[in-house]
Amino acid sequence: MSAPRGSTDRLWLWFAVSSVIFLVVLAVSPVKDFFREYRHYQIEYRQQLLHAATSLKEVKQARSRGVEEEQIWLPKFNNHVDRCVSCHLGTTEPRMANAPEPFRQHPLTPHTPADFDRFGCVACHQGQGRATTVAEAHGHVKDWNSPILPLRYTEAACGRCHLGDTVPEASLLSEGRALMERVGCYGCHAIAGHENWKSEAPDLAGLSQKTNPAWLKAWIKSPRSLRPATWMPEFMLSSADIDSVVAFLWSRPPLVDLDADSSAVAPPGDTDHGKFLFSVSRCISCHTVEGRGNGSAPELSGVGSKVTRRWLIAFLADPQRFYPDTKMPRFHFSRRDLADLADYMLDEFTDSSAPEATPGLHSADRVVKAGETIFRRVGCNGCHTVGGKKLGVAIGPELTGIADKPVGRLDFGKRTDLPRALPDWLAAKVSDPRSFREGLHMPRFGFTEHQVEAVTTALLSLGQEPVPANLQVPAPTATYAPPGHFGELVREYRCLSCHRINGVGGNISTAPLTAEGSKVHPAWLAGYLKLPTTVRPIVEERMLQFQMPEEQRTFIANFVDNVLRNDSIPDDIFPTHPSAEQVERGRKLFYERYGCQACHMVGGKGGYYGPMLDGAGARLKTGWIYTWLKGPQHLKADAQDPDYGLDDTDARDLTAYVASIPAQAPAGGGGK
Repeated sequence: MSAPRGSTDRLWLWFAVSSVIFLVVLAVSPVKDFFREYRHYQIEYRQQLLHAATSLKEVKQARSRGVEEEQIWLPKFNNHVDRCVSCHLGTTEPRMANAPEPFRQHPLTPHTPADFDRFGCVACHQGQGRATTVAEAHGHVKDWNSPILPLRYTEAACGRCHLGDTVPEASLLSEGRALMERVGCYGCHAIAGHENWKSEAPDLAGLSQKTNPAWLKAWIKSPRSLRPATWMPEFMLSSADIDSVVAFLWSRPPLVDLDADSSAVAPPGDTDHGKFLFSVSRCISCHTVEGRGNGSAPELSGVGSKVTRRWLIAFLADPQRFYPDTKMPRFHFSRRDLADLADYMLDEFTDSSAPEATPGLHSADRVVKAGETIFRRVGCNGCHTVGGKKLGVAIGPELTGIADKPVGRLDFGKRTDLPRALPDWLAAKVSDPRSFREGLHMPRFGFTEHQVEAVTTALLSLGQEPVPANLQVPAPTATYAPPGHFGELVREYRCLSCHRINGVGGNISTAPLTAEGSKVHPAWLAGYLKLPTTVRPIVEERMLQFQMPEEQRTFIANFVDNVLRNDSIPDDIFPTHPSAEQVERGRKLFYERYGCQACHMVGGKGGYYGPMLDGAGARLKTGWIYTWLKGPQHLKADAQDPDYGLDDTDARDLTAYVASIPAQAPAGGGGK
């Protein structure tokens, strides 16, 4: 029995309809592919190449260029795939240097164009490397997890591989990391690699001996009203909360009992002599006074309105007794000098905006306890210890991986004005942290717009996805510790606050001491430690005058001469003395061929940029002068002295002349 004809007709109808739908679906894919954005860009790029062609060969190459999806595959970089080059076609093409985007040649950087095959595009610019549309690749989609980095934050990507605080060719990132270190972000927020961070903020025990309650209250309320350049943030506490915190701090016993310290009591001093001591001690090599000075130590302009006389005298006598980790050295002032210097500072450095001093406090226990609770709650313990102890734990969330946090997990709170993007959220958090909602504790640092950009760049470098170990540039780990009695003296005079030895120390001085024994004569160094003289007039920071005992000066000079050496540098390159002919030829090279007087001063004439060379032979060993002239950057990578590629004879004769320059050159001598 045959099937009903109507059923067969319906079957054929459905078959026909499904066939048409299938054909339409098959057609959609090539049609969609034909209209993809990258095809349009590639066709236009071909026209750009034809327009820029300067030879028949280049014309043929442009015409033969196909239209296809292009990509960079990085199997050694977390298996990344970057299809950005499907649109950004001229990244390595010099002829596209002035072309419009997306055809423009990539700017030259330490990694481009040489390292495209190692890093691709997304490693630096982020975004979605596998995408082939602009919106998806750049992340112009709501709550897209990995949008492209705004151009001003591009240096953040450098920090994913470069883990040190200073990153070459990334000044904004380096500045941001330095700011995070300086303002104490690591005290409240855990960040991988900074677990051992140590705050430079002072211990707060013994404030009842150091200052007065009115000043302390004004300081907590608005630190920048008393010291505009301070990094202490504003916590925006109520007046009652500030009173409680002051009561708590006032109740903390001192680490140094001044009542039992006879050195803190002294008759009135001579302020004129104190002014002289302040000058010759070169305090502004570290401190600032009304904006003048180095700025690596606290501003002194208002110290007379802040501290008590007996505390200042005792502190100047031995700063390390009060703050064991202070960078301030110990000066060997006499008791008379201490009184003179303290009275000069108290008389000269006053602040008219500071409140009048008030007598000490005797607060109720409940007020003191309330103050301690507030101290812990708002995170003062992130930077300050009290009596050598850290009160409480870090109050901020961990920031490791913050750069990869999805936008959907960010709390925008009341900030409906912000774009839903991580960089904008971070910048707002840094500049105005409590604008998101009530009850937040992060203080306001008063960053400038540029500083906000720098800190945001540093935060955007804190990625969650690990970079392959072979691509990481670890932070330098110098561990030098000066040995024995030399180490004791280095710590007493805080030499490493300014100088560096074997990569350890500060950067106030431009002269590392690692090979100082190969550079200077020990007799000169011993005399210099007694009375430091100006070597480089252009440098404002000067070596401090410690009033160091002779036996200590001699010991340091001999230790440096015997231990801090570069064995490849001889002490002397002349078996006896340089000949008069060598000295004269060197003089002509100095003035006539190389123009050294443009930067160096001799006999009161010449430039200020480089060190003065009067008496250079008494200061510098000829072996070091010769080695320096043969290649300054071999001894100091950032040396500004040009490398002239001197042959051995020129370097020897220039050394002979420089070593012959007397300590007091005759007026107008030698420059003809």
